[in-house]
Amino acid sequence: MKFNPKLRKAIYAAVAGIVPLLVLAGFITDEQSQAVMSSVAALLSFLATILAASNTQVNNPQGDFEDAELEDFTVIEIPEIPGQK
Repeated sequence: MKFNPKLRKAIYAAVAGIVPLLVLAGFITDEQSQAVMSSVAALLSFLATILAASNTQVNNPQGDFEDAELEDFTVIEIPEIPGQK
C-alpha cells in the first residue's frame, strides 16, 4: 500500500471526523482525543519517512561527485567586508 499525499489526507480527514464523535459520545476525553490526533500524525509522518527512504536511490546514477567536471560549477567570489579579516 502506498501512503501518497492523497491517501494521507483522507486518513487525516477520517480521523479528524471520527475523533470528535468519540468525544461527544463519551468514549474518550478531550485530552485523549488530542493524544489520538498527535499519534496518528506521528505515525503517518513516520510511514512517509520510511516510504521516502525506500523509494530514493542511495547511489548517484551518474557516478561520484569526485568525477564531476570543474566546468560544471560556478565560483562565486565573496566580497570583503571592511573592518573584518
